[in-house]
Amino acid sequence: MFRELFRSLLSANLFVTGIILTLAAVALFYGSMYLLTYTNLGKKLGFLVTGAAVFGWLSITSLLFVVYAPRGPKPENIEGLNAFEIRVIPITYLLVSLVLFLVFLTALHQHEQTQEGADY
Repeated sequence: MFRELFRSLLSANLFVTGIILTLAAVALFYGSMYLLTYTNLGKKLGFLVTGAAVFGWLSITSLLFVVYAPRGPKPENIEGLNAFEIRVIPITYLLVSLVLFLVFLTALHQHEQTQEGADY
């Protein structure tokens, strides 16, 4: 019964299906990392470490995409797009993930300073 219901819902619109599956994958990946760090480091420090790890990983993968991709047809063969225009979205993704990575690193440093001040 549920199987047919999910099949009919997910096959109705592929755009909505893609969004649902992407959000579920991100929630599962980020949530499992947060759960592991939450049990070992606590609520706040676990969130900060997980955020820094996720956005650091996203920065590295987007940098690799900017440098090495696409590996299909050469950009000269694609009408209207040059080598830079193909990489605009990955470069933007790289910059956003780097900024968020630095924000989490700054928050981790501030949390560390607060903990050191509380120990005295």
